[in-house]
Amino acid sequence: MLQRIYGMNLGILCLLLLVVPIVWAKGCLWLRRNVQIRLNLLLLAAAVLAIGRITVWSRTPGEYAVVLRPLAALQAARQEPELYREMLMNVVLFLPLGLALSQVLPQKWPCWERVLLTIFVGGALSAAVEYTQYRFALGMAETDDVFCNALGALDGALSLSIGQWMKRCGRSRQSVPNTENQ
Repeated sequence: MLQRIYGMNLGILCLLLLVVPIVWAKGCLWLRRNVQIRLNLLLLAAAVLAIGRITVWSRTPGEYAVVLRPLAALQAARQEPELYREMLMNVVLFLPLGLALSQVLPQKWPCWERVLLTIFVGGALSAAVEYTQYRFALGMAETDDVFCNALGALDGALSLSIGQWMKRCGRSRQSVPNTENQ
């Protein structure tokens, strides 16, 4: 499945990054809260396991490498366009974490706090992965990866804001009296 995602047209992949949070938000509105929590906890566990498997557990030790200059990958991508795909895949990798974590945090918290905490957790998890990759020579540790992973968590967390907006729009439509039959 990962090869299929990696091989997708970049335009379609970008479109999916826009559509998936909307679809997830709508789906969460249809589910009862207890089912929604279970589904999101399952997705969260799967996301964390997938992140660990893809970024750490499936790699063999090699050389130490670190790139601490922010946006170095963007500059390098001008010469090697495949790097754009790699950055986008870092966004995609953390999208499920953002979708699920933002939804399972307590509803009594304001939406913006849940979104910010999700971004922070995504960034912290990504920094831990990058440190692990560096410490055990499992890949190149890059600040751009942390940025792209946090962006993926943000993209997923936006499903929470989108869902709240959909809920408000639904209530406002219900409160408007129907004057067509009068």
